[in-house]
Amino acid sequence: MPDVADTRAGAFAALRYRNYRLMWISAVVSSTGRWFQVLAIPLIVYDLSGQSAGWVGLSGFAQMLPVALLCPFAGAVADRYPRRTILILTQSAQSVVALVFVLMWFGDVRSPGAYVAVSILAGTTSGLNLPAWQAFVSELVPRDTLMSAVTLNSAQFNMSRMLGPSLAGLVIAQWGPGWAFLLNAASFLAVIAALVSLRLPRIQVEVDGRLRPLSEFAQTLVYTRAKAGISTAVFVGAVIGFFGITAQQMSIVVAEDVFGQGERGFGWMLSSAGVGAVVASPIVAEAARRFERSRIQQAALLLYSGGVCAMALAPWFAMALAGMLAMGMAHIASASTLNTTIQLQVDEQLRARVLAVYLTGLLLSSPLGQLIMGQTIEMLGPRETFLAFGLAFFALAVLLASTQRLRALDSGSGTHQPSAAAHPSTPAPPRQPSAQPAMTRDTGPSSDSA
Repeated sequence: MPDVADTRAGAFAALRYRNYRLMWISAVVSSTGRWFQVLAIPLIVYDLSGQSAGWVGLSGFAQMLPVALLCPFAGAVADRYPRRTILILTQSAQSVVALVFVLMWFGDVRSPGAYVAVSILAGTTSGLNLPAWQAFVSELVPRDTLMSAVTLNSAQFNMSRMLGPSLAGLVIAQWGPGWAFLLNAASFLAVIAALVSLRLPRIQVEVDGRLRPLSEFAQTLVYTRAKAGISTAVFVGAVIGFFGITAQQMSIVVAEDVFGQGERGFGWMLSSAGVGAVVASPIVAEAARRFERSRIQQAALLLYSGGVCAMALAPWFAMALAGMLAMGMAHIASASTLNTTIQLQVDEQLRARVLAVYLTGLLLSSPLGQLIMGQTIEMLGPRETFLAFGLAFFALAVLLASTQRLRALDSGSGTHQPSAAAHPSTPAPPRQPSAQPAMTRDTGPSSDSA
C-alpha cells in the first residue's frame, strides 16, 4: 500500500528537521501552559465578582480585543523585522504578564477589576506574538514540507486543548490559581530556550516603503468584499466567533452555576471541545475528498448550533460535555473549510493580508459575543441565554444554506493553489535567506549535536 505509506511520511516530514522539531515540542509545552491561564482568569473573576457572568464576559472581551486590534500592525511588523527576535521579546513579555498574575494572587489582590485590567496586557502581548508565530513556521522547514509543518502545528494546538484545561482544573482545585499562573509563566521558557538554540540563516527582509498597516488593511477589505467566496468565509468566521467560541468560553457559567462542578468541571468542558476537534480531524480530511466545502460548512454550522442548544437544555452534566464535544468537532470542520476556501481563492500577493482580515473578524466577534452573552446571562439566566444564542445560531445557519450563500465557498479561483487544506495558522510565504539555508534533515542520532 504505497499511497498510505507516502501519506504518513508526508504528514510527519517536518519533524525530521531539527529547528521545527525543537519549536514543535516547545509549542506543545507552552500551549498546554497557556490553558492554565485561560482557565484561571474566568474562574477568579467569576468567584470574586459574586458569580457574575457579566464580569466573565468582560474579562474575555479584555483578553481578546487587543489581539484583534493589533493583528494588522503586528502582521506588518512580522514581515519587516526578524521574527525570531520578535518572538523572543513577545514570549518573554507574556511570561512577565503571567508572573504579574502570580504576584497579584499571592499578594492577596482580590478585585475582579484588577484581573480584567491585567488581562488587557495579556491580550496585547498575545496580539503582538500571533502573526510572527504563524509566519515563523515558514523559516523552519523547506517549502515542500510547509503543509506538513502547518498540519503538525494544528495537531499540537488540539493536543494542548485536550490536555491543558483538564490538567489546569486539577491544579487549581488542588493548589489554587496562583500555581496555574506560575506554571504558565514557566512554560514560556521552553519556547524561549528553543528559539535561542535554533540554527537559522540570516534573512534579508525586503521593505517596500513605509509601514502603513491601516491603509493596507483598508485596501485588503475592498479586495475581500469583491471576492464572494472569501467574503463569505470572513462572514461565517465572524458568526463562529460570536456564537461558537463565545459559548465555549462562557461555559464556565454552565459548569459552575447550572451543574455546580467547579474548576474541574470547567476544565472537563474545555477539554471535551479539544477531544472533539482531535477526533473530527481525520473525518474532516476524508469528507473534504468526497463533498463540496459548502456542504461540509453547512453541516458544521448545524452541528455547532446544536451543541450550544444541547448545553442549554442538558439535564445532566454529561450531556453538556457532549454538547462541547460536538462544538469541538464542528469548530475544526468549519475552520478548515473556511481557511481552505481563502487559500484557494486568494491571489498570492495578498494571501497574508487577507488572512489578517479573516482573523480580525474572528477575533473581534468573539469578545463582543462574550460581552453581550455575559450581560444577557445576568438578565435572563444561563440556560435561557445559551438557548437564545443557540437558536439564533441555528437560524443563521439555515439562512445561509437556504440563500445558497455558502455555495461561494466551492470556487477555486485564485493564483495560489495549495495541495492541501490549510489551518488558521498557515504561515506567510518564506522570506529569502541571504545564504544557504541551515535546514538540515536528520540522518542519524548524531545530527542534533552537530
